[in-house]
Amino acid sequence: MNTEKENRIDEILNSLEGCTRAAAPAFFYTRLKARMEKETTGTHSWMLRPAFTLAGLLLILVVNVFVLYNRSTAFKENTAGVETESIQSLAAEYRLNDNSNQYDLNQVK
Repeated sequence: MNTEKENRIDEILNSLEGCTRAAAPAFFYTRLKARMEKETTGTHSWMLRPAFTLAGLLLILVVNVFVLYNRSTAFKENTAGVETESIQSLAAEYRLNDNSNQYDLNQVK
């Protein structure tokens, strides 16, 4: 059984003896490089330039700051009245507005 495996391995290794190295056609790499450069200078190549990328990121940053600023001022305007109402409703719920339940802590018994 062991000799069968060795014979099979030898047969496979010997099958590679007649192989030659593959050769590329003439000017293959030159044509490949030209095709790749042509694809990179296509319709979307202007978006990859650093000036346009930086301008796009700056625009996104300005829009985000504008939205956050407007949202924070609107939040402050909306919460000014709501905060007072919520404190008063909480005080009413726990009867904190009722002055009849005050205790004199300094009273000596």
